Amino acid sequence: MNNDQNLKVRWDCLIAMTMLISLGLPHQFLGAQSMETKLITQEDIQNLPQPIQRFLDYSGVVGTPRITMVSLEQTGRFMTAPDRPWVPFTATQIYNIEKASFKWKVHMKMAPLMIVKGVDRLEEGRGSMRIKLFGLIPLVSADGPEIDQGAMTRYLSETIWFPQAFLDDHIHWEAIDSLSAKAIFTIQDKSVEGIFHFDDEGKVTLFECERYASEGKEMVLRTWHTPIDEYGELGGLQLGIRGRAIWKKPESDYTYIDVKITNIIYE
Repeated sequence: MNNDQNLKVRWDCLIAMTMLISLGLPHQFLGAQSMETKLITQEDIQNLPQPIQRFLDYSGVVGTPRITMVSLEQTGRFMTAPDRPWVPFTATQIYNIEKASFKWKVHMKMAPLMIVKGVDRLEEGRGSMRIKLFGLIPLVSADGPEIDQGAMTRYLSETIWFPQAFLDDHIHWEAIDSLSAKAIFTIQDKSVEGIFHFDDEGKVTLFECERYASEGKEMVLRTWHTPIDEYGELGGLQLGIRGRAIWKKPESDYTYIDVKITNIIYE
């Protein structure tokens, strides 16, 4: 093949590649995948416990790109104490999967002229909670080992909204049976654990763990449940879009939040 022919072949290949890109065809048709567009494959999940594999298949994660960031929007209602009325809220939340961190910003209308704003976060294994009246007057400022543990268990439970994180190195899985598996979530030298429960179809039905609850001036370790009440499609996946969080207390159960995910973006 002479130089003119070589040049023509290269030019034809370049035109063909440009056409494929302009058509928006998936990256797997364009040759080797870059790290940014690496897809989750069946091989990636084959060593996970069976209920986890079933869940990832059901959610539609297999065949989608790996992600590093998640942002979502929520609506719901919150009960500040067992004897208090429900309070409506809206919230936004951003997760960084590589750093296993989140920032949750909430806006609650306690009364017609009383607005409460809060920020709950997890960064480098440390949790914090700040709640202010009108976003100015401090009402709650919480830090410490128990808050760290609570923020980490919260992150772990919420990975059902971004199941790609089930493959993250921060999470180690242990098989229990065909409908449940234990997750151990580690950041640096800190670890928490919880159990995910599934149905036969592959849906997560419940997450449970031991988590510190604020009771008066004490932090008490209680059983914490997060049942899933509704599934739907968001971000191209089948997700548990509505659920509750419940403290299991000796006297009675205390359901303190009822939340629905209204929008989610993966990056």
